Amino acid sequence: MNNSSLKILIPAAVVTVLIILGFIFFQQARLPAPERSDGGQVKSAHFVDSTPLHGETYVAQPVNTTINFNFDLQEGSKISVTSADGKEWTEGDALIEDQKTALKKNLKQDMPDGGYRVSYTACWPDGSCHEGQFSFKIDSTKKSEYQDLRGKKELTIKMKEVKFDQNKIIISPGTEVTWVNEDNFGHFVNTETHPEHTYYPEQNSRELTKGKTYSVTFQTPGQYNYHCSAHVPEGMVASLIVSN
Repeated sequence: MNNSSLKILIPAAVVTVLIILGFIFFQQARLPAPERSDGGQVKSAHFVDSTPLHGETYVAQPVNTTINFNFDLQEGSKISVTSADGKEWTEGDALIEDQKTALKKNLKQDMPDGGYRVSYTACWPDGSCHEGQFSFKIDSTKKSEYQDLRGKKELTIKMKEVKFDQNKIIISPGTEVTWVNEDNFGHFVNTETHPEHTYYPEQNSRELTKGKTYSVTFQTPGQYNYHCSAHVPEGMVASLIVSN
């Protein structure tokens, strides 16, 4: 074989290798990337968001765990919430709500401070089921940021100057909370998350024009985060804790 033949064969071999590598890369690029984010969150197909959110810290325990999807859920869907020692903290049946797009399960009382893992299985009309997970924390040391208003049967929160005038409070079970709009434009009272509002639907008002009110009586101990849907970007958010 002469030198001129080598000059032709070597570039041809290089081109062949590049073509093979390019094909492999293209095939890998077509594979769906794992739906995984920081802290070990794994998102199943059609996952939108959750209450609590992944990585969120609550001052008191949530009353339930709610997961929102953009597809209809079917029977067989389930949720498990466990603490670091492996103890299960859910109770009752898994609930499918909000026109079959929200999966919810109530939580036992007296959850201690620490981290919790939420593991779930979401099942679809085609019979397939997909698993996911996320985590949240409870840190009761931050209760000092909340105003203690326990012992009151009724309480009024004003919506004025694009804020809730008492945005972090602790109340007793059985307290009726009334929100009143004192601004010249409309406000809402909406449970988490935005825009699904599925965590505690009883805490969802219609638009409240000036002077209008909305009332909710809270019974179950736990943390209830809420916001005004019209002014979420402006920071019109609040939280209340129901505690004995």
